[in-house]
Amino acid sequence: MAFKWFKITPQEREASAVGAIIWVIWFIGVSILMSMAVHDQETSDLFSSPLFGWVAIGPLFTFQFVGRYIMRFETRMASGSLSNTSNAVTSTISLLAWGLVLLAWDSFFGGISTIPAVVLGLTFTYLVLLIANRRWNF
Repeated sequence: MAFKWFKITPQEREASAVGAIIWVIWFIGVSILMSMAVHDQETSDLFSSPLFGWVAIGPLFTFQFVGRYIMRFETRMASGSLSNTSNAVTSTISLLAWGLVLLAWDSFFGGISTIPAVVLGLTFTYLVLLIANRRWNF
C-alpha cells in the first residue's frame, strides 16, 4: 500500500476533531466580536486587515495540539520530536511571530491581502513544526 507509513488511528482522528471543533468555536467567536466592533469605515478597514484575519485563522495548529492534549492522545514520538504540549507552544510562538511579521509588513509596506498572509502564515507555522519535530508527520 502506498500510504502504509501514514497511519492515523481512530484516537488520533478523534483528538484532531476535538481540536478542530475548538478552532471552529474560536473562529466563530472572533468573527462575531469583530463584526460587533465595526461601527464605521475606519474600524471596518482595521478589522479587515491581514492581522485580524490571522488572529481568527492562525491558531489552527495550536488548537489541533490542544485537542490532542485534552483527549490525552500522545502518539509514539520519534526520537527528538516534541510532545503535543510542546507542539502547541511551538505553534503559538509561530503564531505570534507571524503576527509580528504581518504587523511590521503592514506598518512599513502595507498592501498585503488577507488570503496570502494567512496561507503564508500557516505554511510558516507548519515549517517551524517540521523543523522542531525533525519529521513531517507529527
